[in-house]
Amino acid sequence: MIKKLFLDKEIISDILKKGGITFLFRMIAMVLSFLTISFITNFFGKENFGSYSLSLTVLQMVVMVFAVGTPYAFVSFTGGFDSHEKAKGLLIKTTKIILIISVFPMFFFLFGAQFLAQFLFSKPELTNYFKIISLSIPFMILHELLCYYFISIKKTLIYSLITFIFPNVLFLGFLAIIYFLKLPNYLILLCYTTSFFVSVLIGFLIVFSGKKSINPMVSSKEILKKSFPMMVSGIFLILLNWTDILMLGRLETASNIGIYNAAFKVGYLALFFVVSMNVVVMPKISELYHKKDNQELKKVVNRATQIVILLTVPTALILILFSKSILGLFGSGFQAGSTTLILITLGALFNAMTGNVDQILNMTNNQHVVKNIFFIGFILNVLLNLYLIPKYGIEGAATSSLITNILVNSIFVVIIKKKLGFYTFI
Repeated sequence: MIKKLFLDKEIISDILKKGGITFLFRMIAMVLSFLTISFITNFFGKENFGSYSLSLTVLQMVVMVFAVGTPYAFVSFTGGFDSHEKAKGLLIKTTKIILIISVFPMFFFLFGAQFLAQFLFSKPELTNYFKIISLSIPFMILHELLCYYFISIKKTLIYSLITFIFPNVLFLGFLAIIYFLKLPNYLILLCYTTSFFVSVLIGFLIVFSGKKSINPMVSSKEILKKSFPMMVSGIFLILLNWTDILMLGRLETASNIGIYNAAFKVGYLALFFVVSMNVVVMPKISELYHKKDNQELKKVVNRATQIVILLTVPTALILILFSKSILGLFGSGFQAGSTTLILITLGALFNAMTGNVDQILNMTNNQHVVKNIFFIGFILNVLLNLYLIPKYGIEGAATSSLITNILVNSIFVVIIKKKLGFYTFI
């Protein structure tokens, strides 16, 4: 593997140069994220962290659904553009679509907050969290779209600041304010969403401070036609990743949900490098696909995946060997999630070693295949959780996640070989 890497020095240099900025800022964001988790668990308690985690999961799912796949479709379209001004024009058009679509979920969560909290989750204390969700939906979706806009025009530094630095720094600052002012605990979620609102304002100021936009001659119908299957696959991906917490939310205590969520966040550090590589690989895959340069596409995918493997394996080993010590940083009682952390890490490791499989297919006009595979994974995860959680609690949920990760990513690897003619890692 290492010999092959040295054969394509130019590709490796380009990947590392562009990916290095993302790696750095993502690492800073990781530290900031764990500081916020530690702050919440130590100053607000595991129960409030559990309620925050559950409501955040719901918010992320809503954002995924009502973004209707537009962020991913955005990068897929811009791979064929010949100017950044066209990308800006597409951003304006897509923003209008999002603002119209987001009206429905806003009203649904605003007026249905009490019903959702009491009857769906049997946790009345979540009512205020759901009201906050209703107000947050439009700008949370716009933040996602902005991030992919900067990815598409290859502005890695701005993307990294808007995605990793501004929201995390602001979140910590807002948390400190509500703690010292002794404001209600449910405002933890408001702190989180407000940090993204400010980041969106900064992002749009950056975008529209430059040259004028150009109409890319892409209709709203074309945008939705490409984005809708990506939305469906995105929904199943979120469900696949967060079904564990949602089902634990119904079957377990808030304390155990908090422990699982901490283990989940730590375990998914094994995906740190593959997710970071997405920023570099996605626009490149889209560009090469539009140029019909399959040989160069294979090289880029192979080298990116091989770099990820070399960086991920040591990270996963550290998480596995020091699982108890790492979870102990979140406070007393979190070490009970040690086995859970190991299982989640193994699943994330397998995911990382197969590469950016879903986005490779999305960027090569195979979004319908991605949708079907994630649907299979979601159904499997639900069935496994129904069987394993009542018997083994949070460790059962982690086992379900591991099995599902292995199956789903194995299918992706086989499909990419069949559709594009190569394996992602060799």
